[in-house]
Amino acid sequence: MDPIRPATAQDEAAVMELALVNDMFGPDELEGLRSAFRSATSGEEDGHQWHVVVDSDDRVTAAAYVAPEPFADRLWNLYFLAVSPAAHGRGTASRLIGYVEQLLRAAGSEAARVLIVETSSTEQYAAARAFYRARGFDEEARIREYYGPGDHKVVYWKALTAG
Repeated sequence: MDPIRPATAQDEAAVMELALVNDMFGPDELEGLRSAFRSATSGEEDGHQWHVVVDSDDRVTAAAYVAPEPFADRLWNLYFLAVSPAAHGRGTASRLIGYVEQLLRAAGSEAARVLIVETSSTEQYAAARAFYRARGFDEEARIREYYGPGDHKVVYWKALTAG
């Protein structure tokens, strides 16, 4: 089983490539993601975490980015989750999201109580929506035409604490 570890600055190119090959961002849209990656891995953003799955040659095969919502009570947002197409269907994303949830639960209820994730309503993201539902996330909201005409933001919600 490939290990999961905190991302380092050396993982930047591989993470950006995951965003591109999974059609999550175009080349001209990477600057915001790159900035978030750099500020989190340098420690500039308190609590922001990137985690990667690496193969036996320490090549990044998946990545996740989670951070606390600044104006919410112990709510975290999974901003990014991507797996190399060669590793799709092997449980890598499930392991990685499980790892993130375990880290947040281990931080305790005083630090984390809810995890949310946002995605698109388009057909391109149908598998992502099914993935989150299968892992116990509830569809909490839809913001119509958020990303553009006919492309709604779909927000999923999951409790990290009992009760």
